[in-house]
Amino acid sequence: MMTQRISVVMAAGLLLATVGACRQPSPAGYERYVPDPAKAQAALDQVLSAWKKGEPAGTLQSNSAPITIQVADSTRRPGQRLVDYEVLGEVSGEGPRTFVVRLKLDNPVAQREVRYYIVGIDPLWVFRQEDYDSIVHWDACVEDGALQDSSLAVGSPPGAPADTHHLHQ
Repeated sequence: MMTQRISVVMAAGLLLATVGACRQPSPAGYERYVPDPAKAQAALDQVLSAWKKGEPAGTLQSNSAPITIQVADSTRRPGQRLVDYEVLGEVSGEGPRTFVVRLKLDNPVAQREVRYYIVGIDPLWVFRQEDYDSIVHWDACVEDGALQDSSLAVGSPPGAPADTHHLHQ
């Protein structure tokens, strides 16, 4: 009886050690905000299907999970319709999930291949490449001298000139 108990305890310990060894470590840094490929593509499909139905860019509730999907696509023209789309595939690289999509548009008629970036947990963000680039490179939009008002200089004493060097690297 005692031998059987020891065998059961050893088997349970071995099982726990095996399960623990099989677990993947949690991603660190920005990687923890990169959704898995299936979830990212499902969100992109939902966003493009909503556009095809005539819905504006903005906020959606995910069909597959209780999360919010935020859409950033400032390149959509008012009245332009998405007739059809085809997700051509994922582009590998560092950073957010990136998919290339062929869009067939109407009013005016056009066909374009564009990139969409998907990043986040909740909300899950779907960015058109142009919108993502403008956020990542926001400082490129600041004109020289735009921060000359000392009240805009963070951490500067009143009356000190603003340090804009970090914005123009």
